[in-house]
Amino acid sequence: MLGVEIQEIFDFGHKVNIKELREVMSRLLKESDEENLRLAVKILRAVVR
Repeated sequence: MLGVEIQEIFDFGHKVNIKELREVMSRLLKESDEENLRLAVKILRAVVR
């Protein structure tokens, strides 16, 4: 459904700093189509509430 492998969801093995996290988020958002971008916004809103 989301187009990710299950192991990607549960991959907590790497530690990155906030700058790297922002860069990853920015790259993922730039690569997303409108449908996935809308889904990402919904998920982030739910997580930060």
